[in-house]
Amino acid sequence: MPHRKLILRIGLSLVVSGVLIFLSLRHADLRAVASAIVTADPWPVFGYFVILLAVHLVKTLRWGLLLKPVGNVGFRRLNSASAIGFMMMVLLPLRLGELARPLLVSRPPEGGQGDLLPRSGAMASCVIERIIDCLAVGVLGIVSLHVLATTGTAAEFARRASVAVTVGFTALCVALVVAFFMRERTVAFVRAVLRPVLPRWADRIAVPLDRFILGLHLGSAGRVIAVLALTAAYWCLHVWGFWMVAGAFGLKLTGLMAATVLACQVVGIMIPAGPGMVGTSQFFTQLGVSIFIAGALTVPDVAARAAAYANVIWLLQFGQQVLTGLVFLLAGHTSLVGLFRPMENVAHVEPGRSRF
Repeated sequence: MPHRKLILRIGLSLVVSGVLIFLSLRHADLRAVASAIVTADPWPVFGYFVILLAVHLVKTLRWGLLLKPVGNVGFRRLNSASAIGFMMMVLLPLRLGELARPLLVSRPPEGGQGDLLPRSGAMASCVIERIIDCLAVGVLGIVSLHVLATTGTAAEFARRASVAVTVGFTALCVALVVAFFMRERTVAFVRAVLRPVLPRWADRIAVPLDRFILGLHLGSAGRVIAVLALTAAYWCLHVWGFWMVAGAFGLKLTGLMAATVLACQVVGIMIPAGPGMVGTSQFFTQLGVSIFIAGALTVPDVAARAAAYANVIWLLQFGQQVLTGLVFLLAGHTSLVGLFRPMENVAHVEPGRSRF
């Protein structure tokens, strides 16, 4: 049954990707799309690829700061887990690869260098990272759409989606803050709820939950400021790249418009879809363009350039993550063998005690 459910979910994700690809290309001639890609100015396209490499470095450094309260991780180990983890995230359907980074970085380090991290603590760092990014994207969409005062169906959809993401992740952030400051009560409550119905699983769930909540600790105020600064740099680099590539296809977008298109894409790829976020990335990028350029989804010649732009953006993002991951995987720094097997992690923090 679990295998049947997984197959069903993967099938549904592929259907979602197929429908969105159809919606993205239904008014665009495929030969015109290919022609737009071939004739595009290559330098902005190459420039965004270089920016994506810088984005990878910034995101890896930020993750290292979020992992500091959990344990010490060398940059080589951190960079390898980050590169291969992001590659798996885009290759596996339904965003199953989200688990890869914390599982990779929590493996025993080679040569005994660095700390053996608890999986729950590593997972907590990725959850914090996801909340920060989603809040940043939601606010980016709200602010850019408000300043631009754009109207229309697509703009209203983007505005509502940005608000929904911001509200949803703000609520999640508040819940985690409450859980952190009321850790013992939270763990005791979960244990009390599970014990009558799942007595054998009560402690198995409550103990990792305790370690997960401990992993939510961000550390000093200076580290928090550094994380926020790197987050701002991360998203500014993406906006710059979106703006550059738009010019290569004759799409006149300002910086704020490019920020809105980026927000649309990021909100869209939260929808579970096939491997590589195929379909969600292209359609919602093109939807973002349609807010500012009439006919980006409906008029054949404009839709062809917008579709070419959306597909090149996707290809650059997908290609950078896969190529970077393959470099580290082929270099032999990390193995994927047994990655998802249960592991007795000796670096666990004792329940009721904090290492911070």
